[in-house]
Amino acid sequence: MNYPLSNCPDLCKVALVGLEWDVIDLIESISALKMFGFFDIFPQDPPGLVYLGTDEAWEGVQKKEPFLKIILTFDAPYLRARLFDYYGEASLFTLIAPSAYISSRASVGAGSIIQRGVTIMPHVKLGKSCKINVNATLHHEAVIGNFCTLAPGSSILGRVTIEDEVFVGAGAIIRPRCRIGKGATIGAGAVVVKDVPPGITVVGVPAKELQTKVLV
Repeated sequence: MNYPLSNCPDLCKVALVGLEWDVIDLIESISALKMFGFFDIFPQDPPGLVYLGTDEAWEGVQKKEPFLKIILTFDAPYLRARLFDYYGEASLFTLIAPSAYISSRASVGAGSIIQRGVTIMPHVKLGKSCKINVNATLHHEAVIGNFCTLAPGSSILGRVTIEDEVFVGAGAIIRPRCRIGKGATIGAGAVVVKDVPPGITVVGVPAKELQTKVLV
C-alpha cells in the first residue's frame, strides 16, 4: 500500500505540537516537508525553529496558513487523544519515515508517526494517532487501538490486540494472542505472556502488575 504525504501541496508545511528533536530530525530528512514551527505550553526559542504559541493560538495560525498540517509529538496516550480531538483529524499529518517497512496488507491510522527502522507486517491494523518509535516491530495480524505509543525497540508479536491509549515501554515484548486493556502501561523490558487488564501497569519478566505501597 502506498502512503501519500496527506492532502498537501507539493511542499507540505508542518507544525509540531510539542517540541521533539527526533521528530524534527525525521521531518528534515524528507524533502517534501517544511518545518513551519511548533506549539507548546512553554515558550522556547531553539535555533531555526519558530514558536507559534500555545494550543489556543492554533485557530489564528490556521486562518493564515490553511494548508498547514499538525504532527502530535507527545508520548503520553491520554495527551495524544485530547490533542487529536482539539486539532481535528483533518488537520493532522501522518508522518512515515522512508526507511520504515509497512506491508501493503497493513493499515495505518490518520495522524500517526512511524519512525525510522519500524517494521509493520501483513494484516496489522494500526489505529489513529499512534506513535511508533525507532525500531519497534508489529507482527502479523496485530491490532493496535487509537492513541497508543510504542517506545523504541518494542515488539508486538502475532495476533496481539492492544486497546486504545496503551503505552508500551522500550524493549518490551508482548507474546502472541495477548490482549492489552485500554489505558494499560507496559514497562520497559517487560515480557507480557498473558492478558493485561485495562488501566494497570505491568513490569518484569514475565510481566506482573506493579504493586505500589501506600504511605499512611
